[in-house]
Amino acid sequence: MPMTATMAPYTLFILDDDTPLNPREDHDCLGKMVCWHSRYSLGEKHDYDEPSDFLRNLLFSEYSSGHDRNNPVFAFLKSGKAKDARLEYNRSTREWELRENQHWSSDSDWHVSSSYAASLKDEVPDWFLDDCLSALTTGELFSLVEQMDGMVILPLYLYDHSGITMNTCSFSCPWDSGQIGWIYADKAMIEQEHGKITPEILEQVRQTLEAEVKEYDYYLTNQCYGFQLFKEDVEVDSCWGFLGEIRDVQDAVKEHLPEDCNPAIVESLQFQYEELDIDEYLERLQEETEGLDCEPG
Repeated sequence: MPMTATMAPYTLFILDDDTPLNPREDHDCLGKMVCWHSRYSLGEKHDYDEPSDFLRNLLFSEYSSGHDRNNPVFAFLKSGKAKDARLEYNRSTREWELRENQHWSSDSDWHVSSSYAASLKDEVPDWFLDDCLSALTTGELFSLVEQMDGMVILPLYLYDHSGITMNTCSFSCPWDSGQIGWIYADKAMIEQEHGKITPEILEQVRQTLEAEVKEYDYYLTNQCYGFQLFKEDVEVDSCWGFLGEIRDVQDAVKEHLPEDCNPAIVESLQFQYEELDIDEYLERLQEETEGLDCEPG
C-alpha cells in the first residue's frame, strides 16, 4: 500500500516494488538454501531429488578419499546407534561388513549388504562409504552433518496459508506448515568469508544465516518497497529494492534524501487507501497549493 507525504517543495512516495530482486539470486549470500516443495521453487537451484541425497553428498564430500575408517560415519555405525544398519568385523573373512535390517519379516532380518577387506586398513573404498551412507535414515544423516567440522546448518520451515512465509524455528500450525529444507555454510565457505574459524565466528555465521532467511521471508511475503522523491512536479530521486518492515524501510529512505529535504517528511508519511496515480496526485497537490496562494489574506 503506497504512502505519501509533502513538505514543500518536496513530495515523497513509498511504493510497493512489483518486480523485486530475489535475494537468493541477486544478492551476495554467505549461506546456501536447499529446499524441496511440490508447488514452489524456493532457495537456490539444486539437483537433489530428496533431502537425504543432499545430506549424503555433504558427508561423502567430507569423508571420502583420504579419510580413514575412524571417521564419524563409520564410528556411528560401529556404535550400534543406527536404527537399521551396523558395521561389524568378520574375523573369519577378515572383512568389515555393513549389515542392514530390511524388515522382510516380523523378526529382525539382518544381512550383509556390503563389505571390504580389512587388509586395506585405512584405505577405505569410496564406494563402501557411499553404501554406508545409503543405509542411514535422513535423521541420522542430519545428525552426522551437524557434527562436521566448521558446519553451520539451520532448518527451514514454510507456512502456506493465503501466501507463504519462512523461518528457522517452525510454526505453531502443524497442518499448513512443515520443514522444507535447510540453509547452511560449510567450513570452506566460512573460511573464504572470515578466515580462521572460531566459536565466535560460528555464532556470527549462525546469525548471518538467520538474517538471510529473514530477508528472504520479506521477499516471499511481498514486503518489498521503493521510493520516488519529487521537487514540485519533477522527480529528483528514486530507489528500489528495500526489503523489510515498513518502519525500517522508512528509516532507510532517510539516508537517500537530499540535504535540503527535511527528514521529518518521512515521519509525515500517510497510507493511501485508494489507487494512487502519481501524476494525478501531484497535479491535485499543485492545484491545492495554487488555491491557497490565491486566497485573500
